[in-house]
Amino acid sequence: MEKQTSPKKVLVIGGGPAGCEAARVAAIRGHHVTLFDKNNRLGGNLIPGGIPDFKEDDHLLATWYEGELKDLKVDVRLNTEVNRTTVKEYAADAVIFATGSSPKTFSIGTSTKVYSAEEVLLGKKDPGASTVIVGGGLVGCETALWLADQGKKVTLVEMQEDILTVSGPLCHANEDMLRDLVAFKDIHLLTNAKIVDANDQEFVLKNKNGEETILKADSAILAVGYTPQQSLYEDIQNDVSEAYLIGDAKQVQNIMYAVWDAYEVTRNI
Repeated sequence: MEKQTSPKKVLVIGGGPAGCEAARVAAIRGHHVTLFDKNNRLGGNLIPGGIPDFKEDDHLLATWYEGELKDLKVDVRLNTEVNRTTVKEYAADAVIFATGSSPKTFSIGTSTKVYSAEEVLLGKKDPGASTVIVGGGLVGCETALWLADQGKKVTLVEMQEDILTVSGPLCHANEDMLRDLVAFKDIHLLTNAKIVDANDQEFVLKNKNGEETILKADSAILAVGYTPQQSLYEDIQNDVSEAYLIGDAKQVQNIMYAVWDAYEVTRNI
């Protein structure tokens, strides 16, 4: 990779895979790089995503980035919230916004036991002995398998005709494996269905024909996608000479696309 003949002061906001890759490439290019992240370790969504034992490579990737950025002498500042004042004080030549995404959430009826998959994966919420997972994409299926391995009774509810239809592109081997495991682990799968009401003891589902089903469960877990976090970029972009929005903050996809996006943007700074 070609070195930049006029090194810049580069600020990266966010330590997920996109932010880490941006910091890595910028440092290799010869820029002076500082990375801020609000969490206590690098990785972003890799951390909850890597909780299931069959996803340990997510944590290994986060650990690899920690080592790479240390070797490249990137100034990594954890447990740090960034705002307009922070950016102004840093006086960067280029600011890369890799602020990631957050899980979509909503309430269901009067139930007080509706959690995001991230909360459950990180151990912040206890789903109980039985749970209904809303959303049959990648996160929903992986969370269902992880809980089934713990002996939980899991029902997976998907609005579409099939699971894994609205996630980012998956290689056929991974998709086939997930489908086979969902069947093998005896996870109760309900497609063409959605939850329309709930209390703390049961959840009311309705299928595409309007027929209702009542499920008794201790909780519901939402795995219905992520929302890009763009507010900081929108607030600050006109105050800096170079501003770049990358990764999930620009468009929620998967790890591979986040890393590619970060690489392609940063190698041209």
